[in-house]
Amino acid sequence: MSSLPILHRLLFLLALQAPQAQGATVKTPGTQQCYELNLIREITNELDKLPVASEDSLNSNEKRRLMKTSLRRPNLEEFLTFATNSLGEDSKITKNLKEIQPILPTAMSTEEPILTEKDNLGDFRVKLKEYLSAIRDSLNCKNT
Repeated sequence: MSSLPILHRLLFLLALQAPQAQGATVKTPGTQQCYELNLIREITNELDKLPVASEDSLNSNEKRRLMKTSLRRPNLEEFLTFATNSLGEDSKITKNLKEIQPILPTAMSTEEPILTEKDNLGDFRVKLKEYLSAIRDSLNCKNT
């Protein structure tokens, strides 16, 4: 008779009794992706709350620049600067954009990042929503 089933049970019981690790949680690729998607959802919800007089639609060149992978980091820097200056360091949008920063590729591009009109929350909101949509779509693609 094999003692293998008993060893499995003992290992299982030991695992249940092992002390839990303290500190930061370990994010597996699946949970990391869920975390990133939640950050994007939170930013989008906060953007919808901004008091905006009017919103213009994006032209095709702006849309292309927002979706370009090599411009993801420079575009984020632009949005982060605008959010910090207009909404403050403590705004949920600013904090969540900072959380997204480490996940983006650092590839450099010779193209200029997207520009947001100074003090124009409508322009900021439209462009940031499109940008977040592109990131969300790329995260969904990684999942399939």
